[in-house]
Amino acid sequence: MDDERNNPDGPTAPTGTQEPESETRQGRRLPPAFESLRNRNFRLLWFGQLGQASAMWADQVARSWLTWQITGSATAVGLVNFFRAIPLITLGLLGGVIADRFDKRTILIVIQTWSLCVYVVMAVLLLGDWIELWHVYFTALLLGGGMALNSPVRTSLIPQLLDGRLLVNAMSLNSIAINVTRLTGPAAIGFMIALAGDDVAPAYVVAVIVYVIIIFTTIQIDFKSTQASGPRPSFVSDLIEGFRYLALENRTAMMLVVLAAGPLAFAHSYVTLLPVFVTTVLDGGSSGFGLIQSVSAVGALVGGFTLASLRDVRHKGRIMMITGLSYGVLVLVLGSVTWTFLAFGIVVFIGASQTVFRTSNNSSLLEITPRRLQGRVLSVTALDMGVQALAAVLAGAITDAYSVAVGMAVLGGMCLVIVAIVGIGAPAIRRL
Repeated sequence: MDDERNNPDGPTAPTGTQEPESETRQGRRLPPAFESLRNRNFRLLWFGQLGQASAMWADQVARSWLTWQITGSATAVGLVNFFRAIPLITLGLLGGVIADRFDKRTILIVIQTWSLCVYVVMAVLLLGDWIELWHVYFTALLLGGGMALNSPVRTSLIPQLLDGRLLVNAMSLNSIAINVTRLTGPAAIGFMIALAGDDVAPAYVVAVIVYVIIIFTTIQIDFKSTQASGPRPSFVSDLIEGFRYLALENRTAMMLVVLAAGPLAFAHSYVTLLPVFVTTVLDGGSSGFGLIQSVSAVGALVGGFTLASLRDVRHKGRIMMITGLSYGVLVLVLGSVTWTFLAFGIVVFIGASQTVFRTSNNSSLLEITPRRLQGRVLSVTALDMGVQALAAVLAGAITDAYSVAVGMAVLGGMCLVIVAIVGIGAPAIRRL
């Protein structure tokens, strides 16, 4: 049964808590794009997302640049994402079961504390000049464990804090949080690394400070778990139930997961080739590497604010098809560009395509999935991250053997193939 919208257990039932009158008046003063922020609990969750995204961009820039410094190999840079994604493949589905079984706020605090410890270890290794390549890969593996659990827990918590009509607005604000930090974070971290003489240690000191603040904001969330009391099925039974729902009961949800593999697994892997692209094609350094990642956030913010400002986003299926195809084409073209300003302009549109696609895809999944299964269904999307890691290694190997243009062409081409196949074979997607 593809349409779960009328399911009483579904996400469209009112889930937000009643806000105090003072907070409601505060919300009315906010522009429509920020409507969800009138809810105190969502505000705290969103500020945590803001901090987490800041630390994530600091880590991505620093870790990729550090690996490129140590090895000078595009394949080695791709392996960073591979090690980060191993837990997403092996633990991601478990994260969905945990999200559906336990108190989400408590799980978030545990995950954030874990990530904080990993960042502390990286900062100590770098400040002590003890860092080795295996440290870079191993700590990436540990951070991936936190990411595997964080995404389904955090995202499935949103419908329980807000009224269902605000779902697209809230998901858009999540994307805005990620991209506001991407606009300033990578460039700032890149310049910080350059000022420190190509030393990436300051990036991890910043990440440690930010994560302390994240944990504090999460503790402030006033969330009463709605988990059912009494005996529950085993973890394995819950896991099987999630797979059965996707495979047998809701083909549209399954196709949404498959569709996301194009833009979010293959096309998005272009970021792992950016150190090579910046240094070998654009003749840039660490500051240029950080800046080109920040530039992509300009388009992403425009796309995010546009969706967040709309009261009713219709034709999400068509939006996904258009942005998915444009994402693939833009990545394919980027690899052949040699002018810096043109490359930056293309990356702006790549950012817009990614944000609009991801928001439309995630909100559609939540809308058609019963609330009790949302964590497990969202966790399956973590497999896209696993595919992304494999795609990054493949693209890195192709880049080492041929050129960065060929590597990006493969990523963009695979995105186009997947989006086209799903668009033709699953017409229900286009009708969403």
